[in-house]
Amino acid sequence: MHKQIKYSYLAVLLGVFTLWSCKSPEQPTLSVKVDYLGDATIVVHEKPLHYKYSEKKEISSFRSVNGDEFLYSIPNSSDGQIQWITITIQDKVFPLAIQGNDPLYVQIQRSSFPTDLTITNAEGLDIPEYQGFLDFQKLAFDLDQAISRSESSFTKGDWRTMLDLSTEKLALADSLLKDGLYHEWYLRIRGEHLVRELRALEFGQRFGTMENISQKRDSLLHQASLDGVFSLESLTAQRAGIRDITHFYARTFELYDSIETVYGTLMEYDIKRLAYTELDKRRMEVLDYIEDDQAHAYAELYIIAERLGEISLELAEPSYRDFIDRYDQIYPTYTTFLRSFYEAISSVSPGNPAIPFTLYNRDGQSFSLDDFKGKYILLDFWAGWCQPCLDEFEDMRRIYARFDRSDFEIVGISTEIDSLTWISDIERFKNPWIQLYGGNGFEQETFKAYRGGGIPFYILVNPEGLIERYNDVRPTFNLEEVLEEAIDSN
Repeated sequence: MHKQIKYSYLAVLLGVFTLWSCKSPEQPTLSVKVDYLGDATIVVHEKPLHYKYSEKKEISSFRSVNGDEFLYSIPNSSDGQIQWITITIQDKVFPLAIQGNDPLYVQIQRSSFPTDLTITNAEGLDIPEYQGFLDFQKLAFDLDQAISRSESSFTKGDWRTMLDLSTEKLALADSLLKDGLYHEWYLRIRGEHLVRELRALEFGQRFGTMENISQKRDSLLHQASLDGVFSLESLTAQRAGIRDITHFYARTFELYDSIETVYGTLMEYDIKRLAYTELDKRRMEVLDYIEDDQAHAYAELYIIAERLGEISLELAEPSYRDFIDRYDQIYPTYTTFLRSFYEAISSVSPGNPAIPFTLYNRDGQSFSLDDFKGKYILLDFWAGWCQPCLDEFEDMRRIYARFDRSDFEIVGISTEIDSLTWISDIERFKNPWIQLYGGNGFEQETFKAYRGGGIPFYILVNPEGLIERYNDVRPTFNLEEVLEEAIDSN
């Protein structure tokens, strides 16, 4: 394998959720020790304003003290303010809340992370403030497993089991986390529960296992507003702001079913594009339940960002301009982010030069964008864990076989972190097109340069090296027709 294809057997990333710059006489320190790291990197990031579209800004790196032990000096905070650092091992995360200026010592066993770790003070004593969350992590693990197992029956209209389990998890969070050091985590779980309640309306309606959907929907949102789910504190605690709540609220209006009645079974990506105007209208209705002005602006920021990332700039621009005009003087952090994102999206819109890359296949052979000049090239950003990516392969193989290699090529760019997993994936699927390793997950350089927000993600480049289509072609939906028109016209 080429030397540039590297795999970190364990990547430990630490991200700062909230950093405060107030000065204090003492600067707290955090020591993290893992029983086995392998080839590891530890980095500190600021929490981005937008979970998907903001750039991750590196603050500083941990320094190794002794082998698998790392030390970090935590920026000073004012009294009473909580700082958040996330400890991530591969795809498993432990959120560490830090309050005060005392040093913290964290010991991790990889085999049981994140449900079993030790957090002590300088004297080696357990810190009571963390015990509630550690207990919650252990008890919630079994609940999360049960919730995952109930998903298949949930999506077939049996919503009671899922909601009972979710209610149990919320009650657990209420008893162990609410009003304590991990209150923000409690708010996050409360938002997740509302999402499950909205999903229950969709599937209960579809399979006839729930009645009075409109009344229940209005009641859910009204009660959520009374409970503070739409406060700024609660919205910023959610993984994706207002995104999931508005998304699943919009789905309760049977829009997905009506689209599939006309077009047949489609991927969610394609349904969202065909019904975007109506879905967007429904999403905006949720904002009517938000009373606080800044919370409203924060929620709307997420909707505007999703528009810029999902639909053409021509359709998204009016609401973007309106947001800038209304909030530029009041919430400049929000408008600065949107301006930056708008400029980035504009630079990868159709007609702009495709972004150069040099990546390697499993044999170490390098490929660059210039290698494909003179033909249409579909860049397919994918990973083996992404089922929607895999669902496209059958149509991709058929389309690939239909067009001549002098006219059309597919280049798969993996976003797997683990190169060994990537090699296993390409051997498993045996797709005939070029497979290149990007690595580094969604931080993969080319994926980030195209402002990718999720996978599968497709860029169609024309023979002149210009972006022809930006993530609005799909092998299962319209790619073949787009290629027919483009290639036949040349």
